[in-house]
Amino acid sequence: MANTTTDHDQIRKWVEARGGCPARVKRTGSGGDPGILHIDFPGYSGQQSLEAISWDEFFAWFDKNQLAFIYQDRAGNGKQSRFNKLIARDNPKLPRGKSQRRPRPAAAEAPDALELLETQHRQVEDLFDRLSGLRPGDRAFTQLLAEVGDMLAVHASLEEQIFYPSVEGRQTEAFLEQAVDDHLQVKRVLATILDNARSRDVAQEIEELAGLTEEHVIEEEMELFPKVRQLFDAAELRELADQMMQLEAELRNEGNPRLHTRDELEAPAPL
Repeated sequence: MANTTTDHDQIRKWVEARGGCPARVKRTGSGGDPGILHIDFPGYSGQQSLEAISWDEFFAWFDKNQLAFIYQDRAGNGKQSRFNKLIARDNPKLPRGKSQRRPRPAAAEAPDALELLETQHRQVEDLFDRLSGLRPGDRAFTQLLAEVGDMLAVHASLEEQIFYPSVEGRQTEAFLEQAVDDHLQVKRVLATILDNARSRDVAQEIEELAGLTEEHVIEEEMELFPKVRQLFDAAELRELADQMMQLEAELRNEGNPRLHTRDELEAPAPL
């Protein structure tokens, strides 16, 4: 569940308790306007796309632009969440809960690109739920962890190779730069986990992976997907889905998609 506030002290306390700081998206703003405001968590994502600013500047433009702050205290796994979002005060919207998510398309109905990606989001969430009930190091745990890795690797490839380049534009560019940074962090944590898949000491890394994935999913479904739905027509989104399903089939036919992420740990994927 998420909360909404405009209280400066409450926002600053929540952010700093999680090691965050106020920031702006680079290459936005001009003439004293910092541009798109953001909260950065150094060491997780945003190194390439964000620039730190002072709290005074952040709150001055936060109020001038009539923004509100959505934040989540705990993630679905019960751990401390870093999920947050800046929204217009006159149009508050909370992240969709499980009961509010878009229903999956009927079996006879071909999904469009957004429905396909949302279906994969739900599949990843289900895999993490199942993984949390198993003991690290056990055979069933190791097998399911490999399935999680394959699903994350396939999903990232579909977005980076097809979806993100196809929807890149003035209204989505800042988010996409952040998104590929998020993917890089997920890949790095996943690689660490896969190197120690049979160990009983990977629980903390798996919690971090689940948290990073959950935050990325919520941000995509709150910010990027609604914009894409407005900018692209139904035929274009179905064509993207066809391309993504073909790539997924190719990746899975090659076998063990998760292993390919080891070659993608140096820098974010190009847009």
